[in-house]
Amino acid sequence: MSRSSKISGQEKIATIEKYLRGEDSINHLATQLDVEIITIRQWLSNYQSLGPSSLLTTGKNTAYSAEIKYAAVIDY
Repeated sequence: MSRSSKISGQEKIATIEKYLRGEDSINHLATQLDVEIITIRQWLSNYQSLGPSSLLTTGKNTAYSAEIKYAAVIDY
């Protein structure tokens, strides 16, 4: 199953850039997009630390090899 988001990556980037330009508040943007305020704050954090590309969704889950899964279990 792939992950689906009701907000596209481009919309997320536009929203964060609008906030950073001082054109709108986080509260108002969250209301407009019908998402939680914490969601907008997370987008902002990702945008600032990892760049705009971090908000683009890949549309598929990451697949891990059996070796990596086994190593994770052993590490745990």
